[in-house]
Amino acid sequence: MGKNLTIFDTTLRDGEQMPHVVFSKEQKLELAMLFSEFGVAYIDIMPFISSHELEVTRELARLDMSAEIVASCRMMRKDIDTVHQCGVRRICLFTPLSDLHLERKLGISKERNLERSLEMIDYARRKGLAVDFACEDYSRADKDYRLQFVDRISDKVGTFFLADTTGCKTPSETFDMVKAITSRCDCRIGLHEHNDFGMATANTLEGIRAGVEVFSGTFTGIGERAGNAPIEEVCAALKFIDNVDLPVKYNLLKNICDRVQAFSGISLHPHKPITGENAFSHEAGIHVQGILTDALMYENFDPAFVGHERRILFGKHSGKAGLNHFIDDAPDDEIQMLLETVKEMSQEQERSFSASEVIELHGSLFR
Repeated sequence: MGKNLTIFDTTLRDGEQMPHVVFSKEQKLELAMLFSEFGVAYIDIMPFISSHELEVTRELARLDMSAEIVASCRMMRKDIDTVHQCGVRRICLFTPLSDLHLERKLGISKERNLERSLEMIDYARRKGLAVDFACEDYSRADKDYRLQFVDRISDKVGTFFLADTTGCKTPSETFDMVKAITSRCDCRIGLHEHNDFGMATANTLEGIRAGVEVFSGTFTGIGERAGNAPIEEVCAALKFIDNVDLPVKYNLLKNICDRVQAFSGISLHPHKPITGENAFSHEAGIHVQGILTDALMYENFDPAFVGHERRILFGKHSGKAGLNHFIDDAPDDEIQMLLETVKEMSQEQERSFSASEVIELHGSLFR
């Protein structure tokens, strides 16, 4: 598991499809360099959506970085020609597989959808492009049709992506879905998970356990509707739960996620796993005492591993251990009075206090 696992970043494409998110060209170039430095193998972009995105794609293709730019592309010759003219050498064609999409969106038969897919793959390959293929709404498609697609297409592309477009599969269903094609897929299996039911990370992990070699995601999990699988969560879970050590710079995760937040305008909720403000913050007295004794009691790993930092906060749930840690040589009666004051203030102001605030409060009470 994970021996040849690579990351397909779609922050600049699917991530930007989240409402109100618009990255400038300069921001996309900066983020692409950060993503590449972190260790993603592929960076997804969609050049045909606007003249601005076309120019961004050209600029990305000229960057000196290890990550490869991949242009997501509709099943149209003009879009493939556009990608070819941008200097991008890899393309990801996509088409839906579910009856709902084929009948209500495209208005074509399953047979014609497969024929057109083979035609466009062949056309892109004749242009000298490396081709990946993404099956939109794969998770809701007819099972026999899914297998037919795998059998006809997988030997002609680099990666065959299964997309859970509405995030409606459970982890066990995702495992079974991937496992069903591992013996018949002649290329790498990719997985693109959405987070509509909050299972994108779990589904991605189960897909990897079943044989996925390329996982798609976004930093911070931004994307359509409820977003995509957060790359930082998948990477950390692989490392500390599945013992899969990816060739990435884990210590850049917090900084990358902070930049994505700043550029996207989408702030993470404080309890966001791995990179959220409270991911390594502690207030409750029993927890703080445990952390000060051995951080592994309440943390899975050192926050510095992902570029984060630990915070000890004080409030109505605090105990003496935290105060004794930050205030040297104070008699017990002072600590007790300070603790009672902090608890009262926390209740009145409905917030927690930083260590520096508590130290200052101690000084004002006992100087």
